[in-house]
Amino acid sequence: MTKKIMTVLFAALAAAAVIAAESQTDVALDTDNNGTLSKEEAKAIPGLIEQWATLDLNSDGQLDAAEFASFVAVETKAPAN
Repeated sequence: MTKKIMTVLFAALAAAAVIAAESQTDVALDTDNNGTLSKEEAKAIPGLIEQWATLDLNSDGQLDAAEFASFVAVETKAPAN
């Protein structure tokens, strides 16, 4: 698979992990199992830190599932031809 496809797949899996974090204690990206991603946790996702200021709508230093979903939506959008 190409690097772009792998990045998109990883982002989609990460979104699922964040959304499921509240009911699971073993989510890989949400290492503290609080249902959100911190900047430290976000370092595992290429491109996420660079968009942090735009995505963290409530400026609480965490990305909740809805905020992270915005990142995933942009990253998984099909390229225009």
